[in-house]
This record gives sequence, structure tokens and C-alpha cells, in this order.
Amino acid sequence: MEPPFEFAHLDPACDPPERYQAAAELLADVWGRVRAFRADCNDDPFLTALTGHLEAQLVAAGLVLSVQLDLVW
Repeated sequence: MEPPFEFAHLDPACDPPERYQAAAELLADVWGRVRAFRADCNDDPFLTALTGHLEAQLVAAGLVLSVQLDLVW
């Protein structure tokens, strides 16, 4: 599953500021690690719930980043 926070690359002149790109890349990296860890821990209900919560928090952080980008850019 692709991370829910990706910037569409249409024109390099229209790219978001570098810090926001770096934040989106960080979120995508953490998202991938959490998803991989969750796949390894399907048999543990606590870890499954924890990784589900982490995924929800990452989606929320991506949404906040997206809104902030709209305000700044």
C-alpha cells in the first residue's frame, strides 16, 4: 500500500519547499517501516493495535502537513 501522503510531481518549479518535501519523505519512510512491522506481528493483538494507532497518527500528520503546505505555498 502506498503512503497516503505523496506529492504529485508535475513541474519542478511548482515543487513544495524542501523542508516540506523532507517531512513528507520522512512520513513515507516511517509509514513503510510501520507497515512492514505490522505485517510481521499479525499474531500479536497488542502490537497490531499499536501499529494501527501509529498508522492513524501518521495519516493525521500527513494531513496536517498537507494543510500547512497549502497555507505556506
